[in-house]
Amino acid sequence: MHRSKSFFKTVALLGLAVPGIVMAHHTWVVEYDREDVIILEGTVTEVQLTAPHSRIFFAVEGVDGTAIWAGESWPLGALYRRGLTNSSLSVGDVVRVTGERARGGRLGLHLRSIYRPADEWRVWIGLRQDTGENSSAGIGEGVNQVQLEDESV
Repeated sequence: MHRSKSFFKTVALLGLAVPGIVMAHHTWVVEYDREDVIILEGTVTEVQLTAPHSRIFFAVEGVDGTAIWAGESWPLGALYRRGLTNSSLSVGDVVRVTGERARGGRLGLHLRSIYRPADEWRVWIGLRQDTGENSSAGIGEGVNQVQLEDESV
């Protein structure tokens, strides 16, 4: 079978482009610092459980006033399998969340866990195995307690 040079050039270019497209979409390590795990306490202001990424927004009180943080996570189907559904959270719920802080000063985090103290509901949605952090038993080691250190959010 004889193929033209242009065919091989096209295949080579696609081979170079596809990993870039895939990496552009899956940017957890580019967007979030996996070594900077923080905890935030706040009030849910909006819940967007959608594809390709779900987002939950929180009003967080800091020394500089109230700031809205965006918690990013998996699409709806993956969250359902972990126990987070459309009826799990409501606007106005007071929650404590943990996640990897966004890079570049953006007010965001890649969610690992959500805990609602009012009824002790908790869900683990992190990339790694559940560490048991962020529950009625406590926050857990290695989590930077932002609010508790009077750090501005």
